[in-house]
Amino acid sequence: MRWNRHTILDEIRELHRSGEELNYTSAEENHLHLVRAAAWHYGTWKQAVELAGLDYDSVSKYRRWTRERVIQAIRDHHKAGHDLSWRSISIALDPPLAAAALRPNVGFQTWREAVTAAGLNHDEIARYRHWTPERVTAEIAELAKKGSPLSSKLVQLSNQSLYCAAKRRFTDWDAALAAAGVDPDSVRLRRAPNSAYPRRRRNSVGQLTLEHIGGPAEKRRSGAKSARKLSVEAGAPNVGATAVKERPAKKSSTKPKTSRAR
Repeated sequence: MRWNRHTILDEIRELHRSGEELNYTSAEENHLHLVRAAAWHYGTWKQAVELAGLDYDSVSKYRRWTRERVIQAIRDHHKAGHDLSWRSISIALDPPLAAAALRPNVGFQTWREAVTAAGLNHDEIARYRHWTPERVTAEIAELAKKGSPLSSKLVQLSNQSLYCAAKRRFTDWDAALAAAGVDPDSVRLRRAPNSAYPRRRRNSVGQLTLEHIGGPAEKRRSGAKSARKLSVEAGAPNVGATAVKERPAKKSSTKPKTSRAR
């Protein structure tokens, strides 16, 4: 390419859009001819970057990508429920990660290889790019047909990819439910009466559910009153209703009064 003032700036903008690191060290290592041309026409690399409309302080932050760092970044995105399809990563979610994963010094030949090295099933996460509104509603309808729990809290725990896709395609989870023909109020998780303490459990098919541990519906009464209540409910004699023994009357003094000797 024959470099001039226009092609230099265009190339810098294109590199930025593709997620390339534009700090001086990385640019010199990966795009030496561009850096030299920028210095010739604009005096410094920094000046060329800024004239391309970029904030040099932000793009010049040096980040050395290693194989381990790429793997950890992929795992972090997966844990957060992000779309890990190549299209999403390279265009919107994390272009620098996409570019770094395929660099020779990192060691991955393809994005699939990087995802697999992170311990993830590429075929499973690649389907995220197919999450259309129609597929979201079809998946919800299928879960409803199976009787699976569809409250937002439980779906986030058991099917995070569906939940995140629904949030992306619709305004919120309730809107996705409504579009699938499911009444949001009918699946909303509510506490059982007098059950203030929910805990997570899995049912026989491995689905997460919430089991409520009975909590006090009213303030605890005194020990005696509580004991009487429990005894009555259990069919035991009312221990509080036993007769109270009368205290013996104080004995009056039987000593005869004696007059003082005069």
